[in-house]
Amino acid sequence: MKLIKADEDYVNLVLSSIKSENSLSRMSENNHISLKEMIKYLSGLNKKSLIDEKQLNNLISLACANYIENEVELRIEKLINNKLHYFFSKI
Repeated sequence: MKLIKADEDYVNLVLSSIKSENSLSRMSENNHISLKEMIKYLSGLNKKSLIDEKQLNNLISLACANYIENEVELRIEKLINNKLHYFFSKI
């Protein structure tokens, strides 16, 4: 398969739009902090008897599922960004 020579401006535009490793790492760190803060908040609601144990468990399960979904998405985005960066750097 023959690759068509890409316009250098286009390649630079694509490479500049790819998120950096640092950006994705910060997003992962923020995701972790958000989960931690959510669990603290929900635990506080439970201690004040504003939600019961069943509600607490369901809400924590939902928060954890959201955390996992975000982490998987970030890891896939990181992998795709690395592959795109490699591909466009070889053009």
